[in-house]
Amino acid sequence: MPVTTIAIVTTSTPVPPPATTLPPTPTVTPEPLAATVNGQPLPLAGYTQEVERCQAGKQSAGLDPADCAAVVLQSLIEQAVVEQAASASGLTVSDSDLDAELARIQNNLGGPDGYSQWLSANLYTDEEFRAALRRDLLRARMAEQVTASVSENAEQVHARELLVADELTAQDLLAQIRAGGDFAALAAAYSLDLSSRPAGGDLGWFPRGLLTTPEVEQAAFNLQPGETSEVIHSALGYHLVQTLERDPVHSLSPAVEQALRARTYEVWLTGALAQAEIQKFVTP
Repeated sequence: MPVTTIAIVTTSTPVPPPATTLPPTPTVTPEPLAATVNGQPLPLAGYTQEVERCQAGKQSAGLDPADCAAVVLQSLIEQAVVEQAASASGLTVSDSDLDAELARIQNNLGGPDGYSQWLSANLYTDEEFRAALRRDLLRARMAEQVTASVSENAEQVHARELLVADELTAQDLLAQIRAGGDFAALAAAYSLDLSSRPAGGDLGWFPRGLLTTPEVEQAAFNLQPGETSEVIHSALGYHLVQTLERDPVHSLSPAVEQALRARTYEVWLTGALAQAEIQKFVTP
């Protein structure tokens, strides 16, 4: 019998090459933060550096540096709020303006050598100080914009005040004034307001928004010249107010204008901080 030969074909399955093992992707470590202001990070390293500067400065001046951590954190938060507001308003500081201010500072410090010594003593590099100076100039421009509405003239009153600790004493003094007693003499004798007491309670001329005790300010503007208020209560105690003069357009003295601008800016900044979303990651 013929022999049938059967060919056996072996098909080999291809073996894939070994997979290339990729190195693991490194995990990015988040930068430690001191705080965030409306999402803007305030790095911990910058905060720590500013605290060190504050402490060194206070120690060299013979002052207690214990409050530096809290002061610096608040300052950085306020600066962030100001920078964000300035950016929204389109305010910037040009390189030429920065260079001009830096040249003025260097000149006041006695030139490049004096400037270098000052940088070293205050723990700054030139780059760091330039950045800090730019922030200061931007803050000043924001303050100018916020206080632009403050005019050289404003409605003002000239008034005086008498402050005592209890209502009974205030009512007794009011009765004496109603009976013809001299307000100034009584204020000089009894008032607890040490700033106005030597002048018989005289507060001078002032516009709205200047006094730190709004109850007194409101009473002064509600009175006509020669009128005395009822007893007014505030967080400080019990007041009597007497309006002496009023003028719808009265020139602000340089000191009052400066104080009013500072007060206007303070009110704006307080409001901006209240509206900001602030997260603190350090406890001063």
